[in-house]
Amino acid sequence: MPTPVPVKLHHYDAPVNVDLDTLTPKARAFAEAITMSFDHQPLGVLCDTGRTKGDNPHHEYLHGTGPKADEIAAQPDLHFMGNLEIIPLGSETTPEEWLEYNARQMPYDAWPIAGARSRIEPLDERVPSADGAREDRCLTRDQALRYLADHGTPIGPEAWSQLQKSGDAPQPRHRAVGGRMPLWHVDDLDTYAQRPRELWPISQVAEYLGYSGPSATGSARKQLHRWGLAPTGRGPGRAGESLYAADQVQALNAARPGQGHRSDLTKEG
Repeated sequence: MPTPVPVKLHHYDAPVNVDLDTLTPKARAFAEAITMSFDHQPLGVLCDTGRTKGDNPHHEYLHGTGPKADEIAAQPDLHFMGNLEIIPLGSETTPEEWLEYNARQMPYDAWPIAGARSRIEPLDERVPSADGAREDRCLTRDQALRYLADHGTPIGPEAWSQLQKSGDAPQPRHRAVGGRMPLWHVDDLDTYAQRPRELWPISQVAEYLGYSGPSATGSARKQLHRWGLAPTGRGPGRAGESLYAADQVQALNAARPGQGHRSDLTKEG
């Protein structure tokens, strides 16, 4: 059965009903935190830091916009979330989309939502979906690309999109807001970042792509830039060349218009 809950969202004068069962665990916990604190400003969201004070979990407080936002932002020991109005609510943005988008605006390495709190009236409540939010380790595309870059696998949106189409990159684990928001699980991203792969120097990439002559490496770099493929490292020494993942170069080259089937292209790992 649907679970409609009145949630007070920005740009709406009155609470709107949201079916919590349609939300991802992270967005559901976010909606519950709003519900618990919508009579208070600014919005308070408690996040579990994973640390403890004695036997008690340690939480940090994130806030949204509101009359007291500037006053609270002056406190240096707090972490903040002040971007809750990035998507203007209108006829084309549903409350569910607003919740999913803003719940995912927390950095991918942020602490899971655990409760709701108000600095105006002391309030500290655990949200019902806290455990589910802790297990929701899915990232948006942009977050997934930042995560991969932080783990030694930088890749641009264009290359990521093409590798998704060719099946040479992890597929979304879930899709929120009716399938319009693909989400990648960090476990799948970790597996991809740690896959066995051969690294090619730019001169080898140029040879593979068919470039020759004095401008071969420059032409190869331009092609890789058009694909959105970044180097994964650099060879040793001052003259070390930029290194690229061979499987990504092969997959992107195979997808070039007119390439057709290449029997020499193999997937690493």
